Amino acid sequence: MLKSVILTTLIAYVAASPYGGNSTLVKRAPPNATGTNGGYYYSFWSDGAGSITWNMGSGGQYSVTWSNVGNFVAGKGWNPGAARFNKKIAFLHCFKTIFLHHFRTISYSGTYNCPGNGYLSVYGWTRNPLIEYYIVETYGSYNPSSAASKKGSVTSDGGTYDILTTTRNQQPSIDGTQTFQQYWSVRQSKRVGGSVTVGNHFNAWSGLGMKLGNHDYQIVASEGYQSSGSASITVGEGSSSGGSTGGNTGGNTGGSTGGSTGGNTGGSTGGSCTDTPVPGDQYGCSQQAGWGNCNQSWMQGYCAKSCNRCTGTSTGGGSTGGNTGGSTGGGSTGGNCAASE
Repeated sequence: MLKSVILTTLIAYVAASPYGGNSTLVKRAPPNATGTNGGYYYSFWSDGAGSITWNMGSGGQYSVTWSNVGNFVAGKGWNPGAARFNKKIAFLHCFKTIFLHHFRTISYSGTYNCPGNGYLSVYGWTRNPLIEYYIVETYGSYNPSSAASKKGSVTSDGGTYDILTTTRNQQPSIDGTQTFQQYWSVRQSKRVGGSVTVGNHFNAWSGLGMKLGNHDYQIVASEGYQSSGSASITVGEGSSSGGSTGGNTGGNTGGSTGGSTGGNTGGSTGGSCTDTPVPGDQYGCSQQAGWGNCNQSWMQGYCAKSCNRCTGTSTGGGSTGGNTGGSTGGGSTGGNCAASE
């Protein structure tokens, strides 16, 4: 009997190898699985109860069906996760490279059906501190807000989310059995499909004293708890903001006119000190400064006035004479330089 069980498990695991294109993983017990598929990181975790069929399609697509499960979480995304990503632009004629900071905007589409207890969310973990977080887009019969402590709310991507926290005592985590905090943003109006600007949530959490650590994985996850259901989701990524108009005009056209535009709009011509907001940030410089975020790496070059970084010279990132100025919002650092990505 033992040989039969071992053989059956081995056949199921080999047949479900995640390293090809489309793959299917039928889970009735651990081991659980992580890896890459179609250019995306994936994570599958189950406590072993019930039956789950997990299919990975091309790119960011996956589907999962579950029946009478205990608890499982599965999805595709990125490792490490982040509030923002850097886009590299090289200016060929000036022999310089800069990085544009963009808030990560996660796009997703598909279907999620769970009449019982389950969530569809942007889901991830950080370490130091150990935090499990959810940005819940829709849920089944159980609203996770009902068992958590409400801290506030945030409006993002066309909806309002309640912000909550809970404490998990000696429960499974990415570092084994631990006690840790859960952070939640739960959308008040459910939806399946759209965009999630994760930086808006992370900033709102930070303003409420809910600090994240170093990011581990970040996925668009389907989760079921003591329920049955199905989901078919496609995950993608975009940017909530590009560089500023003046900078990009100056850099991309490589012309003196663009450079002058970048210099005049991206920087100060008279040495005055102004605030240049972080691209895509809906809160503004004074709020970010009030939250104590001035020393964050993604704030460097922005919000000079609110963060008291004025030195009496031009701090807006613009040009001295109009030809080398750009935009601190992520555009050209040289009006006469041609940019390439």
